[in-house]
Amino acid sequence: MNLTEPTRNRSIPFVLVALLVLMSLAGGSEQAQASQRNSDELLLEIMDLHSELVTNETFLAQAKMLGVYLKAAQSLEESKKIKIYSKVLDILVKIKESAVQISPRLSEIEGEAEKKTLEEDQERKSVYEPGAALLEIFKADKAESLDNLPDLPVIRTYWNRDLACSSHFVLPDRISEIGRNSPYVAKFSFYYEAKRAGKYGFTVQHVRVNNCKLRIGGVDVVEANPTEPAAQGVCNLQNGFHRVEFWLISRAKESGWSPGREKAAGFQVKILTPDAFDAVPFTKDMMLLKKEE
Repeated sequence: MNLTEPTRNRSIPFVLVALLVLMSLAGGSEQAQASQRNSDELLLEIMDLHSELVTNETFLAQAKMLGVYLKAAQSLEESKKIKIYSKVLDILVKIKESAVQISPRLSEIEGEAEKKTLEEDQERKSVYEPGAALLEIFKADKAESLDNLPDLPVIRTYWNRDLACSSHFVLPDRISEIGRNSPYVAKFSFYYEAKRAGKYGFTVQHVRVNNCKLRIGGVDVVEANPTEPAAQGVCNLQNGFHRVEFWLISRAKESGWSPGREKAAGFQVKILTPDAFDAVPFTKDMMLLKKEE
């Protein structure tokens, strides 16, 4: 019972035990022994209450004052000792009673707050569904820029694979809708949930006939052009969901056309999280879509 120093929980129980031992060893008449038993009983009640209030903030705030009372009583006569012990005991009883009245309400409030937080978190996450990106393919004037794109895509569908491609065209069975050897822009858009705040690294590997761009939250993070097979970028992300857009600028080639034995639309996106040692492929389970999309 820390009645002298609120942060030293072991010092007061030792003081109380020492006081109790000294009083039990003290000699005297039967009347003195009777009075000692009375003070002993009070002291035992104080110690019992201490064990219940050791984590009570109100008790800890008054512990020093109560410790002074107990120390002052050590050398006093029995009647005065009983009076002081009674006063300390009365204070402890009142603290206990107030804790009993307040605790259920505090627990109720804390429980409601926790439940509300869980419900809000569940509701927020239920807006997103994993496993796909929205893929939009636009006809382009030339295979090197995002400028002058039409308002509507030629193709709009779902990309339910990892953020990678090993083909001459991202949708081989629909190449006729773009036009063979025609330039196009493929836009992959989705949301990514950052599980912790920090710096995230992104790598784009691609065939060196393409241009690629990775945007997060509307900010360009990685830009890869035909002069380099890979490009990297870093950005700070807070906990939560972030809008991601990956742009591929290429040409719709026939499956038999393979300069340098490379697939014309080939690319792969990797991510390095703050707590990881190496970048890993951006898999489809990392891609989230809002339900309305």
